[in-house]
Amino acid sequence: MHVCRVGPGHAARQHPRRGPRSGCRDDQPGARRGGLVLGHDEEVNWPSRVFLSGQAVSLLGDGLAILAIPLLVLDLTASPLISALSAASTTLGYLAVGLPAGVLVDRLDAWRVLVAMDAARAAAFAALYLLWVTGAARLWVIMAIALAAGAASVFFETALVVVVKDLFPGRALIRANSALELARQAALVAGPAVVGVLAAAGELGAALLADAVTFVVSLVSLLAVRGQVPHPPRRAIGGWRALTADFRAGIGYLLSVRVLVIMTVVQIIVNLCLGTEKLLFFYARDTLGLGAAAVGAVIAAGGAGGVAGALSTSWLAARVGQMRLIVLAVAAAGLAIGSMSVTGSLAALAAANLAYLWAVTVASLANRSYRQLIVPRELLGRVTGTVRLLFLTADPVGVVIAGSLTAALGGPRPVFLGAGITVVVTAAAGWRAGLRRAGPAEPSR
Repeated sequence: MHVCRVGPGHAARQHPRRGPRSGCRDDQPGARRGGLVLGHDEEVNWPSRVFLSGQAVSLLGDGLAILAIPLLVLDLTASPLISALSAASTTLGYLAVGLPAGVLVDRLDAWRVLVAMDAARAAAFAALYLLWVTGAARLWVIMAIALAAGAASVFFETALVVVVKDLFPGRALIRANSALELARQAALVAGPAVVGVLAAAGELGAALLADAVTFVVSLVSLLAVRGQVPHPPRRAIGGWRALTADFRAGIGYLLSVRVLVIMTVVQIIVNLCLGTEKLLFFYARDTLGLGAAAVGAVIAAGGAGGVAGALSTSWLAARVGQMRLIVLAVAAAGLAIGSMSVTGSLAALAAANLAYLWAVTVASLANRSYRQLIVPRELLGRVTGTVRLLFLTADPVGVVIAGSLTAALGGPRPVFLGAGITVVVTAAAGWRAGLRRAGPAEPSR
């Protein structure tokens, strides 16, 4: 068994039929290359369970924060703008520190970054709890802590991509990502529900304290598997010139690999179009005339689709291949959101939203796992930070475009249809532009 290392120049070379090559390959589902094993035909080992369980609990904390922080802010102000900003703390964090986070994660020990960020988030939510129970909460303090926690989440999520690549090599990677995505989808449903119940009972502070505890649990799980994680020598952070050179190296690598360029362009266009999904609430209530309970049922159907996507991605990727799955899932998302334009009932809209969230989850998981596999570890933080920033920037632009077109065209139906057609065409164009020649992802180190 050997470990091969691939530099940017090597990884950028592509076979005309097979796509990026790294010079090494794990041919067995349970192949182990210095990391944890998560094979189809063997029991998941103890460190794997501890790590994935700890991250599942951490994701529950993220789900709790989605509603807990905005409710805390609304206790202090009736401003919808400030409430919305508090709810978008992680998105704002990516806009503020997404690029430097990638550079710093590549220079530091990614596992230690996870530990530090879990400790920081636990402290942040413990502080919010103390401010709430003592009645000392001030709006500017709450916002500052929320934004700091959002920035910590950016560093955590960027480093997590690197650590998951370390711990789950080869084909185990997509199964580990699927397990984490399943936990994320479940947390998006359970977290706000739990906070809503606690807030209704006047116990919002309990939700904040529970959030702090989830990050402590994640921290303990990271410490438990520290012996399984590679700890490469840390590089000095250096000055602005060194950091800028690192950032340029990451951009240069991203632009040098044709399949990554095509995947990134496709997802940016898709994210612009899928901003249309934000019209779903308006469409369900004002166009179809559905009540609040029916709108909730439509959203819940989407949540079920997300869970189904997380459960099915690994199985589908093993049978059709990751790249083919990415393209097919993107096209399916386009068909689903386009079909919303002709729905006229609760059942039809719920089915379309279920199919849409299933397809988006599958495409996102397969895309992320493919990128993790082919990007060399020493560049993964920078590449991840860059593409996530691009994707997040595209989303609000797409929302503005969708909203403006809806107002201009007198309703959302043609906007849904146009977005769906554009997504399907984009998937087909990406396939013809070179994704069909990418072949299976071969792990790089």
